[in-house]
Amino acid sequence: MADSDFEVVRRAWDAFSRVDLDGMLCELHSDVVAHPFGSALEGREYRGIDQVRRWWREEILASWEFFRTLVCGFERVDSRLLVTGRWSARGMGSGVELDIPATWIIDVRDARSPSGAPTPSRPRPGATSV
Repeated sequence: MADSDFEVVRRAWDAFSRVDLDGMLCELHSDVVAHPFGSALEGREYRGIDQVRRWWREEILASWEFFRTLVCGFERVDSRLLVTGRWSARGMGSGVELDIPATWIIDVRDARSPSGAPTPSRPRPGATSV
């Protein structure tokens, strides 16, 4: 069954995996709050388009030869999406490869993805992420 909110997530992460920053950012709500896995472990988050852009350039592109977010499916959980998929990446310099299952909790507002958090995570009212 088609779900317009899930399609927003799919388009954003497809662009992310193609290294299409503009394509990814155009799918994000201006109030996006991203909780990437490593940053979430350190208690950091990225608020707004400019901070997400900085995270992408300074952490993803600087650390990974490639980093793909592969979306497999989703379930509705109240107003949120529980998205399942995989991360596939290769470390810059080290050559270490990752291919691991992943899940995210996503809020979609105004037909754009405002937040996303890798699970396990503590849901945050009103927060959204990539």
